[in-house]
Amino acid sequence: MSDRKPRSRRTVSKTSQEDLISKFESGAGVSKKSQQMLDDLKQRDKSKESDVHDDPLFKTSSEIDRVLVDYIQPQPDNPRYLPVKFVRGIDSSDTKLLTNCVVCEKGLLENRLEKSNPRYNSVQREIEEIRGLAETLKHSELVHPITVWRKNMADYPIVSGHRRYYAIRFLYGGLIKVKVKIYAEKPKNLNVLRHIENFSRNDLALPDALESYSNAVLEIEALEGGVVKEGRASVIQSYLGLGKTSYYRYEKVYEFIDDVMPLAKDNIVVSLKAIYAEIKAAEKQGRDAVITYLRELKESGKFKKFDTRKPKVGRKKSFIKLPRIEVNQVTAVERLLKEDVTKLDIGIDWSKVDYKNPAEVESIVKTVVQALAK
Repeated sequence: MSDRKPRSRRTVSKTSQEDLISKFESGAGVSKKSQQMLDDLKQRDKSKESDVHDDPLFKTSSEIDRVLVDYIQPQPDNPRYLPVKFVRGIDSSDTKLLTNCVVCEKGLLENRLEKSNPRYNSVQREIEEIRGLAETLKHSELVHPITVWRKNMADYPIVSGHRRYYAIRFLYGGLIKVKVKIYAEKPKNLNVLRHIENFSRNDLALPDALESYSNAVLEIEALEGGVVKEGRASVIQSYLGLGKTSYYRYEKVYEFIDDVMPLAKDNIVVSLKAIYAEIKAAEKQGRDAVITYLRELKESGKFKKFDTRKPKVGRKKSFIKLPRIEVNQVTAVERLLKEDVTKLDIGIDWSKVDYKNPAEVESIVKTVVQALAK
């Protein structure tokens, strides 16, 4: 019988899939044949590249990864932002103390804005939409991940996907990881991306829609410079994916954005199509007529169509019609005949009366008789 010791067997721990992929890509631990195959694949992919990769769509690098919901940050300058307060770190009994905001956490999504707040109704509608989305997410995956950019390892500002974010937070809270698309840095065309995302839905409130368009246009002007001046319509339509009708409506309202935006925020104007039509009607009488019309809407607090009717031109009044005097107003007649009525304090500036204007004299006579009859 041999004295040789049995050969010892070493157990090799399993390598994770990520390690295997990493080794394969780096060429470690693979045969020359496999390495050659990898090089051929890389070369083939490289040959498919073209000038299109210089476009903004391909310029900013991104990846899909999972991020803690608590690290994802809604952005106040995004039209889909809600004035939200999260209740993490607050005792559940103290959540009732949060007021004039939207409260969002696991199982809790409430509109606590004051009802006098101009955004109250639109926020209420938005919350109903988010609740509906949350119900959908219970039974299906998130087809389009939330898009963010990495500010630091614990701060990921949202580029697009605020509704999806609120729905996930409402369902699961902030201490879970969710799949997101991460830009390595802040996209240069951030507002353009937001606008495209926001306009994929048709229920955006008018002030939010106008703000989104305004921010996107300002960004395009900064990115393209003189190109926008030369072919503004084609450049903006190309960037934002707008049809001609929508573009011209937004562009015309954008010309008067400083006067239209307050009307939209106060719900005096709620339809882009309606205010566009009224601006076009007023513009026939000049730009000043548009500004006057918009400011009159603000003062009245009510939407009304621009009055295109011309005032009727009639014959100038050439006679005075005296007021009818009842028998029991004899005292008034006596005072009118005997007293110097110009000395009476009845709100008339006698030094400015135009006695050659029959309409004005008739009005004054009526006012004097009414005052004397009291």
